[in-house]
Amino acid sequence: MTEQSVTAGPAVPPLRKNADFIRLWVSSGISRLGTSFTMVAYPLLVLWHTGSATATGLVTFAAALPSFLVQLPAGALVDRVDRRKLMFWCDVISLVTVAGVALAEAADWFWLPGLMLAVFVQAALALIYQLAERATVRHVVAPGQLPAALAQNEARGAAIGLLGQPGSSLLFTVARWLPFAVNAVANGFALILLILLRRSFAPPPSGPRQPLRLDITEGLRWLWQRRYPRLVTVMFAGSNLVFRVLLLAVMVTIHGSGRSPTVVGIVLGVGGVGGVLGALNASWMSRRLSFHRTIVAGFALWTVLVPLALVTRDPVALACILAAISYVSSLFNVIGVVYQMRITPDRLQGRVSGASSFLMSGASALGAVAGGYVIDRFGTTATGLAVGAFVLALTMMAGRPSVRAEAREDPAGRLSD
Repeated sequence: MTEQSVTAGPAVPPLRKNADFIRLWVSSGISRLGTSFTMVAYPLLVLWHTGSATATGLVTFAAALPSFLVQLPAGALVDRVDRRKLMFWCDVISLVTVAGVALAEAADWFWLPGLMLAVFVQAALALIYQLAERATVRHVVAPGQLPAALAQNEARGAAIGLLGQPGSSLLFTVARWLPFAVNAVANGFALILLILLRRSFAPPPSGPRQPLRLDITEGLRWLWQRRYPRLVTVMFAGSNLVFRVLLLAVMVTIHGSGRSPTVVGIVLGVGGVGGVLGALNASWMSRRLSFHRTIVAGFALWTVLVPLALVTRDPVALACILAAISYVSSLFNVIGVVYQMRITPDRLQGRVSGASSFLMSGASALGAVAGGYVIDRFGTTATGLAVGAFVLALTMMAGRPSVRAEAREDPAGRLSD
């Protein structure tokens, strides 16, 4: 049975005329754009200071670690407090953090543990911010507009990657402290927009508050007791691990060929074009393929493209392959979030989202630290073969008859229903 409760106003304006949605969309977009500058700049800073893929993997691991450690309590927190105020304080603390990194780099002071702490804090805040925004969207749009609204959010994220990744590399080339300073300014603008968004987004009262650990357990239990959503979460966790290894390998390949940080940003930015197209096509695709068939087709395409990306040395070819991989990744993101929001009760939105993201992003953390070690030890070609075999296993898992049968019985399996 599908449980859902969506708050919508008496009038249903189109998204482009929905003032609350637009303010939320723009403020979050500015905040995420600033974060994208520094999420690219952190590993670049370490790689260009040390030349070590292992050290770069460590700072990437620190950026992914909050998804493993912070995700579950963050989901419970989102279900307890006013989400607008939560996003406000995330921007405030992020501003202070990145301003400190900018000052340290401007003073030519490099300390790897300090950078790992800074990227951990900033990534944790970005994670809380994203969960808060996601839980809020269904309260500012009508139920039928939810897929389109989330597709716009995903397209925004892909466009931010398209602008932020090469932009960060360009800023980094001008001055290594500059991406962090720009991030601080972006946080300041996002704060102003959140102040103008005066509507409260506090969750509805749900009786006496139980201990936080019980809230967390409830979200995990709800997800674990539903077999098909559990299988989907495992498959998407595997895709996150693959994508993390892939991005690190692309950076190491370009650096090893003696090219500049700008080339890294351009290649990743072209990949972002595929992400934008995937997000924009998600609604169209969902009307033609079931949720499960989209997953199977996406993994089958990845089985060919991911190993190819890890053995390719030409930046132009690499950018094109990465664009196709990002198209599938963005499509997965949209249909996965819509599916999760449709099957989850409103009172559990933050916790179930946090629980699924905990499992999927924990795989990203593993991919970051293991990917750096494997690339340093065995090289990108051997890593490509191993990752290709892993993606093939995910494709075979998705195509198993028992999994297809579970998908046919799932009432939210077709997103256009």
